[in-house]
This record gives sequence, C-alpha cells and structure tokens, in this order.
Amino acid sequence: MQLTSYERQVRNILTDVTGYSFNKETDEDGTYYNLIDLYGDVDGDPFYEFDDLVSYISNNSDVAGELENTWALVTA
Repeated sequence: MQLTSYERQVRNILTDVTGYSFNKETDEDGTYYNLIDLYGDVDGDPFYEFDDLVSYISNNSDVAGELENTWALVTA
C-alpha cells in the first residue's frame, strides 16, 4: 500500500537513524503498519494507528529529535 508524504518522511528518518523501516498493509480490519527490522522481518505486533507507530519509534531519542526537526521545518 502506498505511503503518504508524511509517512515516507517518517520512514526515511527511521531508516536513516536506526536501519529499521515499516510497511503499510491493509486487511479486513483496515490499515496497519508493521515495523521491519534490519533483516526484513516483522518486529513485534502491528500498529493500527500511525500515531501509535510514531509514538513507539520516538522512544529512540535520535529518531525523536529528527522528527521534531522535520516538524519544525514543516510548520515554520
């Protein structure tokens, strides 16, 4: 499933900082996001809300800092 512009930005930051990524899938329950590790394997349970994924990856202070910098540029 295709990512929005913001989702692509977040994925790029995650990949640049950690090597991890995520993908966006759809099933009968709706859209969800899988965190993908360095080996291409799904890491953990899916996130059914994008904000939950962003909150989870923001536990990494480097990712959080890059997201804050990006958000500041968007809102400036």
